[in-house]
Amino acid sequence: MATDVTHKLQQTFDLIDSFVDRGEVAAAAVAVAWRGEPIGEHHAGKARPDVPASATTLWPLASISKVYTAAAVLALVERGVVTLSMPISIVLPEFTGDGREAITLRHLLTHTSGMIYESPEMEQRLLNETPLDELVDEVYSLPLQFTPGTQHAYSDYNYAMAGRVAEVATGQPFPDLVRDLVLTPGGLRETYFPSTPEIFGRLAHVAGPLGEGTSGDMYNSAYGLGLAHPAFGVSATAADLLRFGLLFAPGGSTRVLSEAGVRVMTTDQTGGNTPGSFSPDLPALDVAWGAGFAVKGDSATSGDLLSPASFGHGGATGCTLQIDPIEDIVIAYVSNKHA
Repeated sequence: MATDVTHKLQQTFDLIDSFVDRGEVAAAAVAVAWRGEPIGEHHAGKARPDVPASATTLWPLASISKVYTAAAVLALVERGVVTLSMPISIVLPEFTGDGREAITLRHLLTHTSGMIYESPEMEQRLLNETPLDELVDEVYSLPLQFTPGTQHAYSDYNYAMAGRVAEVATGQPFPDLVRDLVLTPGGLRETYFPSTPEIFGRLAHVAGPLGEGTSGDMYNSAYGLGLAHPAFGVSATAADLLRFGLLFAPGGSTRVLSEAGVRVMTTDQTGGNTPGSFSPDLPALDVAWGAGFAVKGDSATSGDLLSPASFGHGGATGCTLQIDPIEDIVIAYVSNKHA
């Protein structure tokens, strides 16, 4: 490896150490690939009380899980099971009223359906250990925020519904589809959806989630970890998150989708000018979104040095996956503090 690359990696590792040293996070890790090959990985801090972060630590990925869901759905599109332009009411005929008949699978994957972010009572639903089906059923009766396709509003419900469409269309549990269509062919042996009891001891403890310290804790309880929510249910090592990113990088040698499928996931599918915001707390702007990944384009909401062609996704457990096809670099960062 060139001396300059080694030096830049060390600077990155030192930065991760500084996050922990300053108490910004209890633990963090970063893994980097360049030109299709992993070139470095670093872990710092305590993943759990008295358990140092290491290469075997599993990190709840929160909303990065949506991209795993999108990959499984695109695999079904490639097999002709569903289409992106298909109104989801074809598969879910009871999903009607208030303009829902116009919502397509593309709307779900690009966050342009008009559905709200999550249940207004989400924390109480977690505290009650509400089953996933009941969590998803709630959106059937909630009003849309706008006419599908006219605006952008980031929503966990979009991906919960995409998972339900995939299940009903195939007759298979969605976690099985993710395993068979993404994890196994992608060689992702240290990625779990859902997390199961035998790996609980390897999971990083997340500080500050909904339901913290209760049996409904979103990322630390047996209920939360076993929920298998398509919007936030995946856990993985830093290295396996990097391997997932390489499935979409130009230099990656493994693919679970065709190049056409990768392109649909990683380039703008909204026209690049869909008004909206990634978060209600952020000002409205024109949003570019692939069928899974957020696309940087002209946005200033992702890394300052990433090219406009870059794409990625973040998660509320303090993690992000970013791929820049111009530099052919993949960066996987994880931590354990809910933002």
